[in-house]
Amino acid sequence: MNAVCNASPLITLAKAGLLELLHALFERVVVTEAVVKEVQAGGVEDPGSLAITQQHWVEHVVLEPQVSHLSVIHLGAGEAETIEWSLRHPDFMAILDDRAARRTAEALGVKCAGTLRVLFEASKRNLIVSFPEAVERLRAAGLYCDQQTIAMVSRTR
Repeated sequence: MNAVCNASPLITLAKAGLLELLHALFERVVVTEAVVKEVQAGGVEDPGSLAITQQHWVEHVVLEPQVSHLSVIHLGAGEAETIEWSLRHPDFMAILDDRAARRTAEALGVKCAGTLRVLFEASKRNLIVSFPEAVERLRAAGLYCDQQTIAMVSRTR
């Protein structure tokens, strides 16, 4: 399975020191132009910016033609391009943290997951020592996740 990653998961995983999990879990990891722009807005020293410029396995892709019907839905450019890439490339899972974006992706039949799901899959494959500890690292890096969501993700073995 391949992944197309939106800005928020990429930035949060990079800040938490867990970005390599994407590389370990997916054959290919791509980001669209809109996502690159969003991530680079954090500045050249931002962990997300460093990730997309220094990690050879994070591929930059161009969406041609650009976003179609998703442009009229109230999503950010990064979310819309991430979902559109997955629509056009069904072997790519969309990694999205925004709830509205995930709901849109699911309604369109796009395989998607949030950062917590990525973390949980890494835990199942023994790529991290402790799921709860890794969740705390994500929270410290700025990911909002309530206990109910964490419990729901943990139950879906």
